[in-house]
Parts: sequence; C-alpha cells; structure tokens
Amino acid sequence: MKTEDPQIIAKAPAACSDAEIADFVALVLVGNEVIPRGLEGRVRSAERIAFLRESGCLLGVAGLKHPSQNHRNEVASLSGVPLPSKEFPFELGWVFILPSARGRHLSLLLCRPLIESAAVQGVFATSKIANGSIHSTLSKLGFLSAGVAYQSPRGNYQLQAFLRLPPTPVLQRMRR
Repeated sequence: MKTEDPQIIAKAPAACSDAEIADFVALVLVGNEVIPRGLEGRVRSAERIAFLRESGCLLGVAGLKHPSQNHRNEVASLSGVPLPSKEFPFELGWVFILPSARGRHLSLLLCRPLIESAAVQGVFATSKIANGSIHSTLSKLGFLSAGVAYQSPRGNYQLQAFLRLPPTPVLQRMRR
C-alpha cells in the first residue's frame, strides 16, 4: 500500500484550532529540547507554525518564532554572534520530526514555507553540533554557521548558531 505524499501546512497560530496547538506543543515536547513551562504561550505568539502530516498522521512540526529578549541575549552571548532584533526579528525553531520519519529530507519541506514567510528579514537558528541533517537543511535555506559552538544550558551537548542574513541594500538593488 502506497502512503500519501507528505502534506505541509504553515499558518499563523491564531488560525489554528486549540487541538492543532496542543498537537504542536506535544510533538515539540517529545523532542525534549525546550523549556516546557510557557511553551503553549510561546507557540501562540509565534509568527507562523508548520505541520507535516502524512496519511493523516502528524510527523513533524516547526515554527518561526518571535524569540524573547532573554533568549536572544543568551544565544548572542554564548555564540559570540550579535543578534539585534531589527536585523534578526525571527528564530527558526521547534523543528522536530518523529524518528520513524527521519532520513527523507522532510525538514526542508517543513521549514521552507516558514522561511519564505520571513521574506527579506533576517532569521537565526540554533542546532546541536551533532545534527548534520538539520545543518544541511539550514544551508539549503540560506543559513550560514556563525560564531562559536557553545555548551547548551539545557543539557550535555554543544549548540551552533546559524544566520540567514537579511539582504543588504546593495544586494536588493542588484536583484532589481
């Protein structure tokens, strides 16, 4: 029996049902890389969130977040990368795909509409050093590794910052 092609739905959290928000939060928590307290509120205040479904099953989620100033400052301080909110208003995060669905390049499908919705604005992301598959996805989405690897405040692993730079006025003029 052939399974359906993966379906990606990206939308503003305000356009989501309470059940969709609950499903999103539950899958993010399975990844065990976020602070659970207040997660639902952070998800509801995101710019956009994306759902990856196949044959009706939720396989993955990702979000284009409005990071708190405390989080932004922590990443900037630990990575050595300045992250001014005017240049980098968004963070790509909460990217999680169930282990049974990994290895199929689905993270690119899941994250692409979120990055497209950021348009010409800068976006930052962080990832475990050992997660080469998401590094490949970030690269394909226009992100570059930035700063130094740093110890995660949440666990015994190293993180790396990635930046998708906003276009400079010179680049914008060249594209016209």
